[in-house]
Amino acid sequence: MGIAGKHTLIDIFLIVLPVFLILATGYATARIGYLPAGIADALNAFAIKLAVPVLLFRALYRLDLSQSFNIPMLASFYAGAFACFATAIVLARLLWKRPPGEAVAVGFCATFSNSLMLGIPIVERAFGETALTPAFGIVALHAPILYIVGMVTMELSRRDGRTLGDTFASALKSILANSLMIGILAGAVANLSGVILPEPVMAAVDMLARAAIPAALIGIGATLTRYQLKAELSESLMVSSLALFVHPAIVLVLTHFVLGLPALYVSVAVVVASMPPGMNVYIFASLYNRAVALAASTVLIATTLSIVTISFWLWVVHALLRI
Repeated sequence: MGIAGKHTLIDIFLIVLPVFLILATGYATARIGYLPAGIADALNAFAIKLAVPVLLFRALYRLDLSQSFNIPMLASFYAGAFACFATAIVLARLLWKRPPGEAVAVGFCATFSNSLMLGIPIVERAFGETALTPAFGIVALHAPILYIVGMVTMELSRRDGRTLGDTFASALKSILANSLMIGILAGAVANLSGVILPEPVMAAVDMLARAAIPAALIGIGATLTRYQLKAELSESLMVSSLALFVHPAIVLVLTHFVLGLPALYVSVAVVVASMPPGMNVYIFASLYNRAVALAASTVLIATTLSIVTISFWLWVVHALLRI
């Protein structure tokens, strides 16, 4: 299903709604106790350690790499991400008087959009399977680039930080050991080598890949029951505004008005940029024990607001590009 021919925000909202209905199902069933308390951890472990890496492997294995890694599109996306990263750090320091390490964690919250768990299903539903090619180009670089930048910045900001060389080595080791990165690298190697996997193997890969997104969305929904709105409400709204409005706005200006990229690349980059912060921002904050409550509040607030804001950005790219 695509948005071609759609003209109203309601029509576009209906494209986004099924994804959030699955997420809400996870939230509601965990909240009332219909699903057991540990379901969030179990589903998230299944999704992140097995199903999603297989999904990424399949995507990279079948991907036209020359079409996925469009350098101007990627540069625009990450320019917007780093602009939000820097802005959130400055605002956290100046307005909320955060120490340097906490300010970096706040910046990371404004940077790391939920490009995979929400971005991929929404892009596919809005623009069709063809749009997954550039979307997976963004996803393939998302964790490596943003984690390395976030970790290096955090280490440089902390008085107890290690040397820059140790910081880079630690960041690289963490990235290469990440199950999502393993799936990406394995798929890329299989793609470039030209190896042909036997049909029974690909059938098993397809079955696991199809389970990835529903399981991940239920897991995210169940996880959100653990979060509460804390005293950092105003700061959470600042971070959510950067993630949900400023990032996609920068991407739109750069891809469309400055670089004049094809409509599909513009639309995919803008919509993926409009995704709310995902679980990785909470993981990052917990890793360093910096601004953990703020990260949790931001995930809850931004995910809730994104039901409307993602619909808005889909309407914008449709009205502007007629895709």
